[in-house]
This record gives sequence, structure tokens and C-alpha cells, in this order.
Amino acid sequence: MNIDTIVQAFANGLLLGGVYGGLAIGLSLILGVLRIVNIAHSVIIIFAGLLYWQLVTGFGLDPLAMILPVVALAYLFGLVVHRGMAQQLAREDNSTVMLAFFGLLVVLESIAVMIWTTDTRTVALGYLANVIELGPISVPLTRVVAALITVGVLVGLHFFLTRTLTGSAIRGLSQNPDVASMVGIDVTRLSRRVFAAGIAFAAFGGVVLAMTQSFNPQEHYRWLAWAFLVVILGGLGSALRTLIAGLIVGVIETMVGIFIPFQYTYLVLYGILAVALLVRSEGLSGAKQRII
Repeated sequence: MNIDTIVQAFANGLLLGGVYGGLAIGLSLILGVLRIVNIAHSVIIIFAGLLYWQLVTGFGLDPLAMILPVVALAYLFGLVVHRGMAQQLAREDNSTVMLAFFGLLVVLESIAVMIWTTDTRTVALGYLANVIELGPISVPLTRVVAALITVGVLVGLHFFLTRTLTGSAIRGLSQNPDVASMVGIDVTRLSRRVFAAGIAFAAFGGVVLAMTQSFNPQEHYRWLAWAFLVVILGGLGSALRTLIAGLIVGVIETMVGIFIPFQYTYLVLYGILAVALLVRSEGLSGAKQRII
């Protein structure tokens, strides 16, 4: 094994990690602020990826211009789901909420299969389907673009949450909804917007996934595990920590792939997920008490 192989794997891991950060931020935001375990997160990722595939490959539209419409549609969908389901479940226990979102997962997966079947899809990205050569490193332009967009979005979200009045209100909501209501924050309205934003970020994760990898409607459980791994490592609600955790997971995946057969790489990552849950023994319930 030579140094070029290691450098190449590290570069691939960083780019892949950027995508993983995009996959996880929506889950992190909804769980960190609203205490909702959105089991349907992964199927929203895949559904958005399929919609992006339809617009870009099916209709021949511009791959960069189609990112915003997919995200905007997901935001509107999130508003509807919050008003029709999540808001109604606000006083229910966690198991009831998780069952409801599992039902949403099944419905969305069934719709996706009916529309697009179970075939594996690859987005034809046209002018983005090039390779960048940097000495011994060779990386697809699509991964570079997807990673840069993700970094920009997550850094922008970080500054929004930490430097704006709305961001302060969201942080107040995450810490104590009752106190937030007492100081004049419309908790219901803000919760709806945060939930919709989390769904929109899940769709954004689906877009960057579709830009960089082949996918199909029935493999979304894999991405749910990856998203939870990133969230557990990075904590809830923090865009920068989510990005860093995504980069760590991406680098681990590619570096481990150098030393062991590819089919065992996922086993290692699932092992890391199990260890993370054991070491952070409070798990998701304890994470609910963290602030963003």
C-alpha cells in the first residue's frame, strides 16, 4: 500500500463525509429542537432523491437549478405533516409518535415504489459528470460540488441559529417550550416552521445523495442508520458538529475500506454505531436534554 492510496481514500472520505452531514442535519434539527424521533427521515431522503432524478434525468432539467425546487416542495410537505400529524401528537408518548412516523414511512415508501418501482437510479448530471485531477488524487466533480454545497448550507444554518433573533427563539424553544411561550414566542408556529425546515433538510440530503451515488427506494434504512450514527457522534441541533461528525464517518468508511474487504466496511460502521450508543449510554433520550 502506498501513500497515494491513503491520500486518495482520505480525500474520498472527506467528500463522502460532507454528504453524510447533509443526510443527518434534518434528523438532528427535528430531534434536537422538537424532541421528535422522525423515523420517516430516511424515506424522505430517498423520495427527494427520486424526485430530483425525475426532474434532472427524466425531464432533462439543470441539476443545480433543481435543488431548490425539491427542497421547497419538501418544506411545504413538512408544513402539512406537522399540522396534520406531528402537532396532533404533541401530547402523546414517544412510542406513539414513533409508530405514527413509521406509518408515514410505509406510506411514502409505497408511493415511491408505485411511481418509480424498485429499480436502482443514477442521476445523469451532464456538465457535472467530470473528474478533477489533483496530482495523485482523482475525485468526481459531483462529489466536490455536493460537499461544497453541504458545507455552505450547514455553515449558513449555524450562523442562522446562533446570530439571528429567530435562531435565538429556536434555541429557546429547544431548551424550554413553556418558558419560550411565556416570553412571547408563538411556539406552535415556530415548531411548525422548524419541523418543515427539518423535512426540507432531509430532502436536501436526498439531493446530495442522488448527486453522488446510485440509490433505490428500498435501501433507505441504510441511510437512516447512517444519519443516526452522525447525530449520535455529533450531538443534536448543531450544524457544525453534525458536519464534523459526517466528515469523521466518511473518512472512517473510506480508510477502513483500504484494509479490509468492502463487504465488511458496513459491519465496522454498524459496530461504531453500537459502541457510540453504549459509550453515550444516555442515547437518544438523554440527547433530548442537550441544547443547540
